[in-house]
Amino acid sequence: MNKDESGLTKAVADALGTQRTAALTELAGRVTALRRMSEDAGTNEVLLTPLTGRAAERWERLARREAEDWVYVRSDDGATVLAVDQASEAGVRDPAAAVIYPELHTRLVSWWLVHAWRSADLLADTLDNLTRWRITSGAVAARAVIEEAGSLVDEQNAIAQAWQTGKAAAEDSVKQPTLVRAALAPVLLKAGFGSRMNGSHEGLQATNVLTLVKKLTKATGEGEFPKWYDLLSDAAHPAFGARIAFATPPLVHTSKAVTVRSYARSPMSLTDGESLQTLEPTVAFAVADSLIAAGTHMLNLLEDGLAIVDDFGLTTSAATLTRRTYWRAFHPTRGSRACPCGRGKWSACGHHWGSQIPTSRAR
Repeated sequence: MNKDESGLTKAVADALGTQRTAALTELAGRVTALRRMSEDAGTNEVLLTPLTGRAAERWERLARREAEDWVYVRSDDGATVLAVDQASEAGVRDPAAAVIYPELHTRLVSWWLVHAWRSADLLADTLDNLTRWRITSGAVAARAVIEEAGSLVDEQNAIAQAWQTGKAAAEDSVKQPTLVRAALAPVLLKAGFGSRMNGSHEGLQATNVLTLVKKLTKATGEGEFPKWYDLLSDAAHPAFGARIAFATPPLVHTSKAVTVRSYARSPMSLTDGESLQTLEPTVAFAVADSLIAAGTHMLNLLEDGLAIVDDFGLTTSAATLTRRTYWRAFHPTRGSRACPCGRGKWSACGHHWGSQIPTSRAR
């Protein structure tokens, strides 16, 4: 079974056409690159719980008794404590930063990795379904790709805005970390714990998927997303879309009296003995087109999102303030040396307070 670089068989490539096949080939290469850089990554996330009353008293007794490097900060009224263990020597010297920045950075890293893994799986599965002409499961996977892309648009915009606010905060050894946490923590909380299940917290309701589709449509300027999503949803359920997933468009007799639709498990074509015409696979086109549009934007967003994660870590020096290990725990460097983020020289990357966050390259 001959396949091209995207993994498509000749019959599938012919059915989808040259332009779609080329776009899918490019997308497949980018998915492979994403998997290569993230597949074996692992990380640790820190989540701090504000302590008050007896809980704060119990922590103080424990901290005095245990031989651990605890650092903490108190709220302005002294009633609430945020504390973390395993601070580095640099963290002990700057307790407010050591409490707040490593926590937020580890949460940003895990946020990005989960989106990267989920995106890579959904994109690869949809490509594989197209390769095998599994249009039913392809519709399910492509619909999930649209939802994932919309979620990434929604969450990444909120994180970028919050970090821009935090990065612009006046530099102060105590107040600045608090201001940064006030901007970012609520966004990360919703991204990490938002749910629409029964009994989920009223204040942490995940964004409705139709709203996510609208946000993706606005972000990309691609007006077909709502139509694609409706057709893919119909094909994902036992409805009309599912019935026509392996069917040709209706062929109507010139008399209008008879309509014929052909069904097959593989791409179909029509011949008059001299020429061959591929019959349009309506649902397969929706799978391929939505995959290309949503997948391309999703991969661009992931590149931008990782730049924001690294900018936070290097601007705050988060990894230097803790003895915990986690992915992307880069340490700042100086001058014309290569920046740990991998995007140029340190002096040109803008990882310092008051500068702009990395510019979005999503297109």
